[in-house]
Amino acid sequence: MFSQKTKSFSIITIILFSQLFSQSIDELKKMKEEYEKFKKNQSQLSLPNLNNQENIEQSSGLPKEANLLSYKRYLSEREKDSLKYQPNYFGYDFFAKRDTIPFWENLPTPPNYLLGPGDELIISLWGETQLRETYTISRDGTMYDSNVGLLNLSGKTMNEAILYLEKQFGRVYSTINGKNPSSFIDVSLGELRSINVNFVGELNYPGLYPVHPFSTVITGLIQVGGVDTTGSLRNIILKRDDQIIADVDLYEYLLNGNLPNNIQLRDQDIIFIPVRASTVTIDSSVMRPGIYESESGETIKQMIRYAGGLKANASKTIGLKRIVPIENRNENNNSSENYYIDYSNSQLTKVQNGDIIVIPSIIESINQVEILGQVKRPGFYHYYEGMKLKDLLELGGGLSDTTFRKSVYKERGEIVRRNPNTRYETVIEVDINDLLYAKTDDILLQNLDRFVVHANLNFFEKRTVQILGEINIPGSYPLIEDKETLSSLISRSGGLTKKALKDGISIYRERKYFSDEYQKIENEKKINMMDPSLDFQLKDFQLKDDDNEENWIRVAWQNEDIQLMPGDSIIIREETGTVNVVGEVYNPGLIEFHEGKSLRYYIDLAGGLKPNGDKNDIIIIYANGIVSPKKFLNSPKVRDGSTIVVNDKGFQEPFNVTTFASSMLSIISTTVTILVLSKQLNQQ
Repeated sequence: MFSQKTKSFSIITIILFSQLFSQSIDELKKMKEEYEKFKKNQSQLSLPNLNNQENIEQSSGLPKEANLLSYKRYLSEREKDSLKYQPNYFGYDFFAKRDTIPFWENLPTPPNYLLGPGDELIISLWGETQLRETYTISRDGTMYDSNVGLLNLSGKTMNEAILYLEKQFGRVYSTINGKNPSSFIDVSLGELRSINVNFVGELNYPGLYPVHPFSTVITGLIQVGGVDTTGSLRNIILKRDDQIIADVDLYEYLLNGNLPNNIQLRDQDIIFIPVRASTVTIDSSVMRPGIYESESGETIKQMIRYAGGLKANASKTIGLKRIVPIENRNENNNSSENYYIDYSNSQLTKVQNGDIIVIPSIIESINQVEILGQVKRPGFYHYYEGMKLKDLLELGGGLSDTTFRKSVYKERGEIVRRNPNTRYETVIEVDINDLLYAKTDDILLQNLDRFVVHANLNFFEKRTVQILGEINIPGSYPLIEDKETLSSLISRSGGLTKKALKDGISIYRERKYFSDEYQKIENEKKINMMDPSLDFQLKDFQLKDDDNEENWIRVAWQNEDIQLMPGDSIIIREETGTVNVVGEVYNPGLIEFHEGKSLRYYIDLAGGLKPNGDKNDIIIIYANGIVSPKKFLNSPKVRDGSTIVVNDKGFQEPFNVTTFASSMLSIISTTVTILVLSKQLNQQ
């Protein structure tokens, strides 16, 4: 009899198994995939050496030893450059990654291709007879057709097979034969067998390989990964039936484009790569620096030709470092010798294994002269022996253009010449006029000379002066003389109109004529803000493309003899018949102008001074920019268009009578005490 616990366990087990097997097969597969994925992730994240219990700390479960990654050193740019220009073995990169390229897929069948077991032939008859059949050559070299019979194709080339099949099928299909056949036969290859070729010697991956049946020596080497740098590219041997069929020099193909005996490989052929016979390094000024292989009797000139020839900047002196052969070494000699050979005689020197040929570059020298200043093409030009100043002038554009010639200051140019005897350069003055008209001899230049041509500033266009507003002929006018005045320009522009305010002429000048300190004067900014008419005036004329209002400053003037400058802008205002009162008055604003009225008159009309208005700090800004302050006994005259500014007294402490009385009593008592003491001292 089962106990109650056994019964309960059996029931739970049955329920669990029923739940498990109630799942579908797809769900179980999915669970298995998730479990395998989990195990894979766990293995990637697991700590090193966990399986080795000796390396695990029992208390913490962590490894006793740490797995340290190898140090990865990052190369500097200089080291990268030195590695970049190290010579490479020539020709071996021709095979790199070529085994992944199916370059034979679309190749036509070679006419000398030998058919063999496993090849598939597609025979088509068309014309009066229609037939298309596919055959596979058996291991004994035959194939069978139910109408024609057994056909033996082993050892036949593709051309031979076509003639053979045409004859055999002609025995059954007579329309193929005769001078005027009505049926035609076509034979093509279908699926091809692989051929087994032995690749031995100094290869990257030697061994027996199945290669494409169309393969040649070159394509076969590509398919098996290429030749190792220890192997020869100049003596590749093809063996067939224990006989040497070909000895291939790959340099002929790589350097001259001559396909060397394009021999098709056959089953069980052997390609042998011997150890390279020599290693010759060619470096520096050749088109293709690298490590080359030489054959017996080849010269230095031939090796340079293999390297692509000399560069244009190559020296004709060739450096040769040569290892002394073992049989010629003795205790007193070095193992290597150095030579220098002239390139023209380099065909007389045969190369040896281990030679290092260095063709240095020629030493570049600076041969140039410079022309700068007012010329059409300033810059550096090649210097040659016998070069003269006129030659340099012509290279710089010449002075035959009569208009351009006017822009040149021809009275003097300068040749700046280096002087080895002093720290300073020697300056040779040249009269360009005399040089052009052959009044003086042409000057022979020296290397690194500089010729400076100055500009004739009188020829260049000057910035005009703009005059706008109440003028009879407004517009832009050039200055026609040095120190031309305002009155002269007004006269040239037709004079003032009847409505013009004579004292209301505003002159604006570019700030570039003044120092930075002057531009930052806060008082000038304060005056500009107090004159509400200035904003309107600045908008009356067009600023230059790269200008703005901050680049201009207003010029105050007293008489029309003020000197104008290029770029000035002049605004002539109209008579307004008003005076502007601003500042600490009760009713600031415009007041009608009356000739002869005093400053007090206009302040009273503006409501008088406010309590904080300072009657001793009043200024008048006239329309021409002049500022006149009110003085103690003298009040400035008010003119049409003026602006009266009443300033604030500022903060003042209130008068304290108690403090004043206390201070006065202290002063009096001190004075009395001093007098009494003085009198007593005199009596003694």
